[in-house]
Amino acid sequence: MNDMVGRHCLDSHLHLQDPRLAAIRNDVLARAAAAGVARMFCNATAEADWAEVLGLASISAAVIPFVGIHPWHAGTASAGWEKRLTMILETSRCGIGEIGLDRKCPVAMERQEEIFSRQLQLATRLKRPLSLHCLGCWGRLREILEHQAKIAALPPTMIHSFSGSSEIMQRLVRLGCWLSFSAGLTDPKRERLRRVFVATPLHRILLETDAPDQLPFALKTAATPPLNEPANILALYREAAELRQIDLENFIHRIWNNGEIYADSLLPR
Repeated sequence: MNDMVGRHCLDSHLHLQDPRLAAIRNDVLARAAAAGVARMFCNATAEADWAEVLGLASISAAVIPFVGIHPWHAGTASAGWEKRLTMILETSRCGIGEIGLDRKCPVAMERQEEIFSRQLQLATRLKRPLSLHCLGCWGRLREILEHQAKIAALPPTMIHSFSGSSEIMQRLVRLGCWLSFSAGLTDPKRERLRRVFVATPLHRILLETDAPDQLPFALKTAATPPLNEPANILALYREAAELRQIDLENFIHRIWNNGEIYADSLLPR
């Protein structure tokens, strides 16, 4: 890949604050910069890591922070969390994420929906971008988003690591959502996901590593796989551009532009 191609790559969803990256974080950031990953949307998962995500954004201009409560942590959200989140959003330029719904999560769905809906309403009121998680709850997620959209326009909303059907893709695109695809695209066996990706309007596509998880298929080994990191997104860009039959340089540029609506509202002014 020539230098210009890699200079403005976007990684639309990852977790640089993950403890598994702690000992190598500086190296990870250096490799990302060398690979041309110039913007990374770093998502918290619980209140315990909000400060670290914000701290990473303060030391790296490439890191755009998102703070929120993931469905797996909805059951342990402590009293006053919403007030504390609001204070952060009112004093910091950050989005809300990673939030959403997860059918495999042991937290009761009623509690998940409560925490998710309150964060969705907060994002709508403050006009902050959203990074959403959904596993096995596509119909319910769509219903909640459609209901909220009738009350007030949704802020920029991405569905991270999208794996839904073509019908769900079409419904979410009609709502104005962006769909962020991850390393599943690099697995030749994920035929349905690849078909959905090819059918998704190009202006609604984002790409992510979800680091340190979801290592690209070609980088996996029989032994314990290494941790994923933002520099690895170049493998995903190559595969995705080939699937869409688009020149790689042009494709990288298009995805960067798709992410501008998120960055424009969050970058320091």
